[in-house]
Amino acid sequence: MDSQKLDPNALDVILDRTMESINTSKSKLFEIGEHSHDERQEINEQLQLLREELETVKNQKHECIKQDQIARAELVKISKNFHDYGEPVIRKAYEEASNAQIKLSVSSEKEIMLRDQISDLENRISSLQNTSEKAESFMSQISTVLSYLGGELRLYGEVIEDARRKQEYGLRIIEAQEEERKRLSREIHDGPAQVLANVLLRSQLIERIYEKKGKDEAFKEIKDMRSLIEDALKEVRRLIYDLRPMALDDLGLIPTLLKYLNKVDDRSDAIIYFDYNERIQRLHVRLEAAIFRLVQEAVQNALKHAEASEINVDLSLDGDKIVVAIEDNGIGFDVNKRKDQSFGLIGMKERVGLLNGTIHVRSTPKKGTYILIRIPIHEQEGV
Repeated sequence: MDSQKLDPNALDVILDRTMESINTSKSKLFEIGEHSHDERQEINEQLQLLREELETVKNQKHECIKQDQIARAELVKISKNFHDYGEPVIRKAYEEASNAQIKLSVSSEKEIMLRDQISDLENRISSLQNTSEKAESFMSQISTVLSYLGGELRLYGEVIEDARRKQEYGLRIIEAQEEERKRLSREIHDGPAQVLANVLLRSQLIERIYEKKGKDEAFKEIKDMRSLIEDALKEVRRLIYDLRPMALDDLGLIPTLLKYLNKVDDRSDAIIYFDYNERIQRLHVRLEAAIFRLVQEAVQNALKHAEASEINVDLSLDGDKIVVAIEDNGIGFDVNKRKDQSFGLIGMKERVGLLNGTIHVRSTPKKGTYILIRIPIHEQEGV
């Protein structure tokens, strides 16, 4: 298509109208998801109360069964020695047996009714969960489209070759970002948010537990809540570290990489070696963050895609440049063929390019991968 024939103003108007319509749909989907979440919370509270009532009814039924057995045994005893008992005793025995059967029947019916109600609520929760997940999935897809419409298409005025490259990889990068946000959102929802919701629900039950079961059971419930809160705090700290390790700002690049690579080494089957020049001091915050993410991406690629059992990471200085070398003994790949993992390398190349650096990737199938990155130290903004 001839770029000179494109009217930027007309395209912007079309994009704005399209994005406005899509944003309206996204808002409605968000309302559906929030409504489903709120309704699930209410049903969960009802479910908790019904389960408690069911436990009470089951205990009552157990007592009714014992009373019925005692009454039946008394009737058998009277039947065998019928002439030894007067009419009042016989009548009383029959009345007690009848009352025991009625109580047992009532408790059994109530148990069945409660189980049906619980089953119905569980089905409703499952249905609402399905609705919420579908709304979340649609919102993620809409966010991808909005990001593409609001970003990539507005850059139509760049040179044709650059536009082709962005068109090919832009959506994949945005999708990866949206997937990461979706993953983070789900981890927060399924982790800390779920724990806090549970803590809130259980905190509302402590008073009832205290009244019904005494302070020891109430204190036990408080202790369990404290354990849940501690777990939620650990999960929040892990999520914060995944977003940006605080040690990077406090301690610098080398200690943060040491901590990260040691953690990966402990959690994976691969052996990771880390070598660095001790003359490397604190760098510009943007450069330290970029190098950390570059090493992180390369190591994850080696573990996830290359199936490496040994990874070597080396940081050194070459004049006014910092040199990062990552080598693995994995299955390698053909650098001339595009695969899913190549999009990670594209992101690395773009990050290095923004820092006026260079990146060289050497890999062949079954012979591992070698990545060499060189970034000028004193060309970063603010240095």
